[in-house]
Amino acid sequence: MNIRRHLAIAIAVAYSLFSLVLSVAAQANAHHDQKLITAGGTITEIVFALGAGDRVIAVDQSSQFPSEVKQLPMVGYYRDLAAEGVLSFAPDKVLAIEGVGRNEVVKQIESTGVEVVIYKKPTDTTGLIALIEQLGRDLGKAKEAQQLTAQFTASLPEVSAGNTAKAVFLLSASERGLIAAGTETVPQLIFNYAGIENIGAQHKGFKGLNNEALALQQPDFLVAPEHVVMGAGGKEKFCQSPSLSLLDAAKDCRLLIMDSLKSLGMTPRLAEAIATVKNWQQEN
Repeated sequence: MNIRRHLAIAIAVAYSLFSLVLSVAAQANAHHDQKLITAGGTITEIVFALGAGDRVIAVDQSSQFPSEVKQLPMVGYYRDLAAEGVLSFAPDKVLAIEGVGRNEVVKQIESTGVEVVIYKKPTDTTGLIALIEQLGRDLGKAKEAQQLTAQFTASLPEVSAGNTAKAVFLLSASERGLIAAGTETVPQLIFNYAGIENIGAQHKGFKGLNNEALALQQPDFLVAPEHVVMGAGGKEKFCQSPSLSLLDAAKDCRLLIMDSLKSLGMTPRLAEAIATVKNWQQEN
């Protein structure tokens, strides 16, 4: 009788384990079969880094990395998505960064049965790690997420103990004035690691900066994202902006042009952004 009971228990345990394996496999297949649209360069970059890029059928205009995304159709800019454009691709799910679209557009997409998952925008390394882990769980890529966070953490240098130069990160420099990065921004974090004093640290986020007040501090160099500089007509045109006329750094065009996503979005390439600033400052 004991032998029969033990055998029954063993069969029940084996059946439970087999059912669990089938359930996990089914979940993995369900994840893998999903057609995704990613909205937000940070989200897109992490999804591809986790090895789930083959599920992405379209991206938004801020998604420029890795190079494979440039072969995918676009659905507009993530802050101004149109429901018709998104739904035309018949996705199963939209993965988006905080600030995506208008609320009524998101509701319109969801009303068709398409799930929209909105993730908090990270502004520091802790937030980025949490985002990677959450995406890993949602995509059935938890193991890959652990590996990516480990690689990211190992890539970061020590935060610089002292400032070696002064700089300002400009999101705009036009006749209408200057918009500079302050505290609680990715540029501030990059400057902290690189040992650069951020002149814009007098305010939080991206806000206007008085050009005369900036002139009193005379930054050693300027930093701006590539799309802003190109939109101004190129490096020389940017430096010649009337709003920068009081700065020696602008007269000499000491301007570091950075990859827009690396300098504005919290991505696994943060260490590369830090190295770009440090190396440029040392060589110039």
